[in-house]
Amino acid sequence: MVAKPLDVLGASGWGEVDACGLIRPGTGEWALDWWVGASDRWHQASQEAAVRQSDAGAGAVVETRMKVPDGDAVQRVWAVAAGGGPAVAVVEVGNDAATAFAVALVVEAPGAMLSVGRAGVAVGGQAVLAWDRPPATVAVGREAVDAVLGAEARAGAGMPISESKGRDVAALAWPLPHTARLAVSASLGRGAPPPPSDLPDADAVGRGWQAHLDRGTRLEVPDEGLARRIDGNRRRWLGRTGRMETAEIAELCELAVRLAHHGYHDDAELVLDEIAARWTTEAPAERLAAFTVHHDLTGDERAAARYTEAVAEALETAARSGAAVPVAPVERLLVAAGQERAARDLRRLDLRPAEPPAEGLRAELVADHGDDLVLAPGFRPAWRGGPLAVYGLPTRFGPVSYAVRWHGARPALLWELDPRPGQGAVTVRASALDKSWSSDQASGEALLAAPANSQTDH
Repeated sequence: MVAKPLDVLGASGWGEVDACGLIRPGTGEWALDWWVGASDRWHQASQEAAVRQSDAGAGAVVETRMKVPDGDAVQRVWAVAAGGGPAVAVVEVGNDAATAFAVALVVEAPGAMLSVGRAGVAVGGQAVLAWDRPPATVAVGREAVDAVLGAEARAGAGMPISESKGRDVAALAWPLPHTARLAVSASLGRGAPPPPSDLPDADAVGRGWQAHLDRGTRLEVPDEGLARRIDGNRRRWLGRTGRMETAEIAELCELAVRLAHHGYHDDAELVLDEIAARWTTEAPAERLAAFTVHHDLTGDERAAARYTEAVAEALETAARSGAAVPVAPVERLLVAAGQERAARDLRRLDLRPAEPPAEGLRAELVADHGDDLVLAPGFRPAWRGGPLAVYGLPTRFGPVSYAVRWHGARPALLWELDPRPGQGAVTVRASALDKSWSSDQASGEALLAAPANSQTDH
């Protein structure tokens, strides 16, 4: 079952929520499932067919709806940084049905010892769950849980909470009237979670993530589904910077490239620092791509000098293994770092040059590996007639912004390149829209020719 990540910036730990709302921390030490005791029976979300899921708040809030008599039970999950502590998931269950029901949260930690106190649940003595309102019913141990979830009448029976210890499963039940909400907080790292009332709500988390996303390139695409996927992917990439220690070197290289492509240069640099610190012989071509993409898209001479040793080691490994190398970008990085002699020596190594990337969203929006700057090289036929806008997309010539608007069958292109200091004139093209058009101006607007098949399309 596909799971969605629960990542945060600025805190250790992470987790996942699956397609039915079951939550696991990255350590996999425990899982949190949710049940609803309605008028007909207990409904376990992970076993029900009438469950659907959606995202909100820039993809940071996962909403899972389960059909019950007279309406829906709604679970929402989001992750936050908890004031210097570990990452924390807030789990909220709401009653969107016309009648009251009971909600049960079931914690399972195979092989561990669970204990339930008045403030929350601990696994092996480590607090993992906290609440503001204690549950009405508590059961610890497999038989006790089965007894509670096997009879609706027990869900609100008021079983007293004790400091009792049991085995590796616990059920916690609350009565939930119509329109009411219940929230608990779950630690995704090492450390006790604060109660949910001390944590940001879903709207605040959505606004926070949108602010993080807006630090990078802004895109407006005609396809709403694609726009949501872009935001979701970017959120995942940014979130992965908080768990680099467990990533393979090739994964880190891919992450650094994606962040750089979308304008998250400070975040990409954090990943590059981790790559440089590894001193590994693995994935030399991928490492070179990560360092050179960052340099080409920022022109940062300070960073180029800092990564020179790591680049030299990766070059040596690539030469021994015969791996393809981005020769021209490596040369540009070495020159920027003040290593002109190493740049000259690079040409004598007769390395196999790597092909420029031709896949991915950035390859559809811009091509800057040649002498010209090509805008919208992968313009999709489905985008024809719809607005496309790109703001602050990094290129090796400098950041570029452009927009495609339509005058009947003819595309109008508006562009602005902010060239780097010392950058000469750059020829701008839009070959996928009009093969015959080009401009040597850094900014302007042009009404391009209608596509050859526009009569057929319109």
